[in-house]
Amino acid sequence: MKATRKNYFTHIIIAGFFLTLPFHGITTPHNTKIQTAKIQKEDPLFETLIDKAPELITIYDQGIWLEGPQTLPDGSLIWSDVKANRVLRWQEGKGVSVFLEPSHFQNGHALDNEGRLLAASHGKRAIERLEKDGKWTIVVDSYQGNKLNSPNDLIVDRSGDIWFTDPAFGINNPKESYGGKAVQGGDYSYRYSPKTGTIVRLKTPLVKAPNGIAISPDEKTLYIADSELAYNSNNSALNSRIVAYDIKKDKSLRNGRVLASISHGIPDGIVTDANGNIWSSSEGAIQIFSPKGKLLGKVILPGTVGNMNFALDKENNPILYVTASHAIYRLKIKVKGK
Repeated sequence: MKATRKNYFTHIIIAGFFLTLPFHGITTPHNTKIQTAKIQKEDPLFETLIDKAPELITIYDQGIWLEGPQTLPDGSLIWSDVKANRVLRWQEGKGVSVFLEPSHFQNGHALDNEGRLLAASHGKRAIERLEKDGKWTIVVDSYQGNKLNSPNDLIVDRSGDIWFTDPAFGINNPKESYGGKAVQGGDYSYRYSPKTGTIVRLKTPLVKAPNGIAISPDEKTLYIADSELAYNSNNSALNSRIVAYDIKKDKSLRNGRVLASISHGIPDGIVTDANGNIWSSSEGAIQIFSPKGKLLGKVILPGTVGNMNFALDKENNPILYVTASHAIYRLKIKVKGK
């Protein structure tokens, strides 16, 4: 249905964080809960990453299943409430408002090298981009002529290429998509070049159900969360681990190996810090591993951790935004993101 002028400008206001028009769809007042997160140190290096009693602020706790936290160029924070089919935004001093509704079941978010917002959309079965005029455009939605499954998470490298995972988790869940038939013949990860318009399926035979995806600071190592256990939590033989691959100069992958196994739940979102450590989601905690896969420690949180986003506060101090079940938190840390 063609949008009316009124609906068009509502869309611009909701989606166009580049605009300065006011939006009054406030869903929660400006209030936060401050507490201290519990930690579990496994290695002395852990103390260089986070305080012994780190400050944990609850930004919002009225969601269903939160994912995809991402700070925007204007300093605000967005995240997906996947099952509610919307994206919310938090602005310090203003509170939480609706950023996009319906969101077409967006999951992960990232910024491209021009500062534009990218989203992995279960509903559109695509990677999409928010343009500066406030409109969403499809970046990539197929491989070899067949629709993608339900893109889950994504990252952007320095050259602008988009690396993303495409499991069937979303399309298989009627609460997280519009349904449909998976036609790719499995769960895969891809690299897409906006410059050339080419998409490459990554050769990652060790990964059965790709979920979160991250890259090392030197962009020589790719990390993928293998959440195969999510398909049947009663089958302990299924994978729940982080797999690493070396990235060659032509961006093909080699030397696949299991970096770490995740205890308690599955790895969902993963991110890397400036020192190359890998921060992984899991049930009830963030688990932090060295580049060699050594467990450095855990940050205990209420709920099941979905994803994370490194950011800086107003004083340029490093912080970590964390989605966990129905809530999103801001955690004070000592290390910056990649």
